[in-house]
Amino acid sequence: MASFYTDHDVSLRVASLLRQLDHRAVTARDLGLERAGDDEHLLTAAQRGWMLVTHNRQHFCLLHDAWRHWLPVWGVSAMHAGILIPPQGLPDRTVQLLTDFLTSELPLSNELYMWRTASGWTRRL
Repeated sequence: MASFYTDHDVSLRVASLLRQLDHRAVTARDLGLERAGDDEHLLTAAQRGWMLVTHNRQHFCLLHDAWRHWLPVWGVSAMHAGILIPPQGLPDRTVQLLTDFLTSELPLSNELYMWRTASGWTRRL
């Protein structure tokens, strides 16, 4: 069982489908964070050890890069549980891609992965 946090860009149906598969899935709406900034979504997921699922590639690539570069400079060893960016589309397809990721055994802690049609889950370097 995995723990997911979906931000306000992800269909609420995704969390519902993940729960049906016995995963923990919390939405921004569940926490009253529908209007929160992306930085708050990342912090919320990180503090709770939840994988963050979003469709907002541009903002979360920037936040992830900042997280990985700035924290060591500040002497902070905080980790996030990972960021997954599936393509926008049908919730069933999104859940299938997330499930496939879990079975891939790719390392996720402090990593960001984006789904690419041609190459599958690709880690941000």
